[in-house]
Amino acid sequence: MAETSKVPQPNLRFMWLLFVVFGPLFRVYFRITFKRDEQRLNELAADKRPVVVIFNHSSHLDVPLTGLAVGIKLMYRVTLAGKQELLDSWRTRWLMHVMGVIPLRRDMTDTYAARVLLRALLAGRNILLAPEGTRSLDGQIHSFHVGFAWLAHKANALILPVGIRGADRALPKGLPLPRPRKITAVVGDPIDPQQFLTDKADDAAYRDFVEMVRQRVIGLVTE
Repeated sequence: MAETSKVPQPNLRFMWLLFVVFGPLFRVYFRITFKRDEQRLNELAADKRPVVVIFNHSSHLDVPLTGLAVGIKLMYRVTLAGKQELLDSWRTRWLMHVMGVIPLRRDMTDTYAARVLLRALLAGRNILLAPEGTRSLDGQIHSFHVGFAWLAHKANALILPVGIRGADRALPKGLPLPRPRKITAVVGDPIDPQQFLTDKADDAAYRDFVEMVRQRVIGLVTE
């Protein structure tokens, strides 16, 4: 098993600050409603099996919304992945470092990032990914890249889908500051890739599995 020390990790004091101080303000300002099974999330957090948390992506609010939705127990073990471009600006570069974010190219063909993410899962870390690769401009959930499914299958990890509704109205692409809007975040049931994919699964099998997961997320958003 890979050494955890080689895997980027968030600053836990900063993570605690986000949840305890900014979390309640975030909830009130955006009038957030969470739909989730608290007992199931606690069981996932206590389990040693890693989790790949995925979410539909239409706003910069999606990552903190997903983190609040799945809870601090899962997030304490998380390794984040973010687009490479976030390192280009001082406004986001510091956050990338303090959160231990792995820079990731949007096409998910970045082999270095894939190796680090796989190593994180094998070390018992959870990871957070947006399978669409970039924000949706029309609010629709577009096709998913297969990278998250390959990682979860190889690491024997569970996939935890999260559906977010309303974030695109609160902070759409191009808007400099968020505005108060009602947001709903729904955490679905975990999905075990081992029940759908064999060790010899081909590209077609992965594509079918990924589309099934995508439909699950769509169902959560429309729930």
